[in-house]
Amino acid sequence: MKSRVVLDTNQIVAAGTRWIDPLYVNSSEAIELIRTVARDHTGLYTGKVMGEYVEKLLDLGHPPERVKQLSGLLMGVFEMVKVIARKCSPAPSDPDDEVFILCAIDGNADYLVSNDDDLLSLKDHYNPPEILDRKDALAILQT
Repeated sequence: MKSRVVLDTNQIVAAGTRWIDPLYVNSSEAIELIRTVARDHTGLYTGKVMGEYVEKLLDLGHPPERVKQLSGLLMGVFEMVKVIARKCSPAPSDPDDEVFILCAIDGNADYLVSNDDDLLSLKDHYNPPEILDRKDALAILQT
């Protein structure tokens, strides 16, 4: 069954940008998560979410051309969500994380995947979306 999934920026940053090179053969849990969502599920994003992915990757020194390729790839296989909600309750302690919850809510996501303790601490307050860390998300999404 296809699930609807929002990936927090830490999932994208953990995967990096080298994996989009077809000659790059190494893998990690973060790369497997992105590939699994892109191949077997429906990844969700908003303009603000994609903007944060790009900003963080560039801030970390990833080559702009690879960041551009990665964002194009994700926008091509993920579904863009129009966020209507203005606030969520409870709100995360980091205001930058709210956009991920709003994307998940308005995108009818089954899962929000993050390794951020601020978001994971809210897991008992939202369902859906179920807030999972990468390891738990992979266990569910790869079955």
